[in-house]
Amino acid sequence: MGNGTASPEVVDALFDGMRNLYGAKFEKQWGEFDEQGVWGAELAHLAISHLERGFHRLRVEIRDAARSGDTAWPPQPAAFAAMCEPRPEDVGLPTVDAAWREACAHCHDPAGWRWSHDAVRMAGQAIGWREIHGTTAQSVRVRLEKRFSHEYGALVNRVMAGQPLAAQGLIENDATRNRAELAERASREAAQQQAEAAGLPHRMNASQGLAMLKAATGRA
Repeated sequence: MGNGTASPEVVDALFDGMRNLYGAKFEKQWGEFDEQGVWGAELAHLAISHLERGFHRLRVEIRDAARSGDTAWPPQPAAFAAMCEPRPEDVGLPTVDAAWREACAHCHDPAGWRWSHDAVRMAGQAIGWREIHGTTAQSVRVRLEKRFSHEYGALVNRVMAGQPLAAQGLIENDATRNRAELAERASREAAQQQAEAAGLPHRMNASQGLAMLKAATGRA
């Protein structure tokens, strides 16, 4: 997947970063390196830019835990992979929860509201404004929210992939795809814009990507 996939060297750098964050707790659980290949297998579909994003979120999680007096524990590989995945807010869209609240708040007059993003309006429309507005039973609203999350997630996938927002049939097809895969092009373009603004090389080879990951994890 693009440049900088989770090679053994990349996973080694990630392990060093995890030890910097969690100390002996991480090494006691996972050892000095990915001996069983569990981490490499779980992260294989992610680019280095995704791993950097996940590592940044770990730092935030640890800071939040420290502020509340809690102990932060090392994540499982699947949980860390999920932290690396792009989220709506990464591309300026509302979170799923915020989008659902907006849809509920303005379902009575969707045409008269200036939506934060067209994806929110389209997801609400796919569920049905009358159904959202008229349903009061909590069990039914839970199901509606789940359907909305599915529709909105599919639309977010399209935005992340740089594709136009599409009708219901196309949305259903995209809903089954890997979000990181759909986001690759959009992430690459966003990263390139940031790189150009910072005066970095137009293309980043594997060595440069590894160096950036080491810097992000404090290993450089």
